[in-house]
Amino acid sequence: MEKSGMLMIHRSSTGDTAVSGLFSGLQGGVAMAAVIVLFSLSAGQGLDYLGNFSAAAPVLPLVGLLMHLAVSSIYGMLYALVRRWTRLDQQARLPGWLTGLVYALGLWVFAVLLLLPATRALVLDLPWGVFFTGHIAYGLVLGLRQKP
Repeated sequence: MEKSGMLMIHRSSTGDTAVSGLFSGLQGGVAMAAVIVLFSLSAGQGLDYLGNFSAAAPVLPLVGLLMHLAVSSIYGMLYALVRRWTRLDQQARLPGWLTGLVYALGLWVFAVLLLLPATRALVLDLPWGVFFTGHIAYGLVLGLRQKP
């Protein structure tokens, strides 16, 4: 900590940033899961869409949710670390919600074009708008919750 006049300034470590990113990613993952659940319920599928977060066969919705939240947390940590190391958002004076949104849409493109087809993940069986809208929710919450 540094003293700047009467104001105490806390300099966070890389570890602090990583942990903060894990929690921000978890919060974004909850938002994304909520969107997916709403789509699933409106399609008359109960919570079944959550069961598609698997590479092989559908899993119980709770298992799919836990798998999704774990991945969301890891991607949140990566976002926080990249944001810290590049400081691009601060240099360009971009709001957090925008950097989070751009990051999440980049993840969506990566997932849909490369990762999920390579693993034959069942999430690709969801209507494309479900996964896309979920990523928008993820990115907005991630960007708003992660502090620079």
